[in-house]
Amino acid sequence: MNNSDRLDRYLQKLLLDPERADILKQANRIVAFSPHPDDVEIVAGGFLASAVERGAHVKVVITCDDRMSFTSIEKPLGMEEIASVRKREEIEAMSVLGIEDLEFLEYIDSQVPESSLLVRDYLRIMRSYDPDLALTVDPYLPYEAHPDHIHTGMGVMRAVLFHGYPYIMRDLTVKSRPPILALGASACPNVIVPIDDSIDRKMKSILAHASQFPDQEKIIEDIRSLSSALGKYAGFRYGEAFKVLRSDEIHLNILASVG
Repeated sequence: MNNSDRLDRYLQKLLLDPERADILKQANRIVAFSPHPDDVEIVAGGFLASAVERGAHVKVVITCDDRMSFTSIEKPLGMEEIASVRKREEIEAMSVLGIEDLEFLEYIDSQVPESSLLVRDYLRIMRSYDPDLALTVDPYLPYEAHPDHIHTGMGVMRAVLFHGYPYIMRDLTVKSRPPILALGASACPNVIVPIDDSIDRKMKSILAHASQFPDQEKIIEDIRSLSSALGKYAGFRYGEAFKVLRSDEIHLNILASVG
């Protein structure tokens, strides 16, 4: 079975919810938590660029420094230098998307702490920023082996859940209800949003990470093909897919995995 056939089978299983798509399109304060530089561009660059364009405020949090995954080098570099390169590339990528509010937590690549520890950083950011939408990668993606992705995704989910619990981290005031949660790179998304007008900025932001993608034509072809397939399924030219959940759906809710 080739990738085209596998993608068709993936799309056939989707159950989309237009009301949840509207929630994403109307979000005014968005915080996106990325495991590494480049992850948020790949899964949500089009959506975030479109949100900025319509006037939403977007904050991006980069969890680790990506010092272990430098793939396009002609001579060996020290890890601190690699981390510096990755940070510069991320700043450039965010500039392409129109995002100025960028925070680096600078955990060491491959050593992002488990979510029970990471949640404190995320909850601090979430309560001070007060978003109506929190976005990250889906920690339940089958066969995902990278601990940074798993811990980041689960840490954000726990921060969304605990956001409205005033006795958890009592020094941080709870000012609002928990944000809606959007998980990218999900095996069971329930929303596809159009990125027809922002697909080029998404691609340009990904190409800013030159150290990661020596074969730039291939990464652009792969991501454009996926975006095209998602868009076509939902009636657009290009799309990005997310699993959108309310805070009451991430604790003792057997229906959360449906649709």
